[in-house]
Amino acid sequence: MDPAFLRRFLLPVPFVTPPRSVRRQMAERHLSDAGLSPDLLDELAADPKMSPAQLGAARRLLDLRASSPAEQTVREGVAALRGLLHGAPAPRRRHPATTFDVAYLNVSGGLSPSALVQALSREGRGSLCFYGPPGTGKTAFAEVLADALDLDLELVAQRASDLLSPYVGETEQNLARLFRECDPKHSLLVLDEVDSFLSDRRQAQRLWERTQVNELLQQIETWPGLFIAATNLMSGIDAAALRRFDFKIGFRAMTAAQRVALFAREALGDVQAPVPPVLVRHLERMEGLTPGDYATVCRQQRLLSEPLSPEQFVKRLAVEWQLKSDSIQAVA
Repeated sequence: MDPAFLRRFLLPVPFVTPPRSVRRQMAERHLSDAGLSPDLLDELAADPKMSPAQLGAARRLLDLRASSPAEQTVREGVAALRGLLHGAPAPRRRHPATTFDVAYLNVSGGLSPSALVQALSREGRGSLCFYGPPGTGKTAFAEVLADALDLDLELVAQRASDLLSPYVGETEQNLARLFRECDPKHSLLVLDEVDSFLSDRRQAQRLWERTQVNELLQQIETWPGLFIAATNLMSGIDAAALRRFDFKIGFRAMTAAQRVALFAREALGDVQAPVPPVLVRHLERMEGLTPGDYATVCRQQRLLSEPLSPEQFVKRLAVEWQLKSDSIQAVA
């Protein structure tokens, strides 16, 4: 609209996406008497683009097709309407192969995960840098934080490729739009691969390499909500950027005790199950294993459609561990 029209409104009132807990209540109000499973209601509430009007349309569709299976009718109706409105029948979601548990995080920074949740919940704002090797749980822990704080996880620009542009000045505009379009009251903003934007300006050879760092630093400083930057490459980040983060939390590979406990849960089906001593010795030797390595073996097991014996599970972990060890030696 033309600014001449906009300034004539006495009280502009924005209607923003409500938090997940409120969307869950809306789903119950529209669909609770249809016999839908709680999982489906949770799934609908987890979609930040799900509006009351779409839930109302699903309700009317149920009434028109009373003889059809309720869950199938709702799923198909919501998917069709979402595809029409947003170009995709469902939001893109991560499908982890294992259940995330903070017990298998090995973090540095002098702050426990529970203390971090309490601090962020109390303040309502803050900036954090999660750093560490791939598979150590950075993104998964951000999702846990979002759930604990009743926020939508805006993994907006999930990858640097969604924001980086070959045209001068456009990356800065994309960064500004990223922060502008995210609701700080209801969203936890996570920017992955942040080393692509915050590289050391002393090494910059072109002006735009500095301006995109400056843009992101200014956005972080003025952001009134919760922001998490995640990176696998902490060493190349600009020194001035590090002081913008309230907490720098390192995610490390699991300890020996964590490796054995997670093996018991995934390979033996019970975290309390006794692990044979010979397998314990193998696991203790494999320093550098992460929860992501266990998830990889679990995906292999699922694709093979046959359970792995504990010995086979350890052998496949050893393969993942050896590949990482060879990669580190090659870089060195």
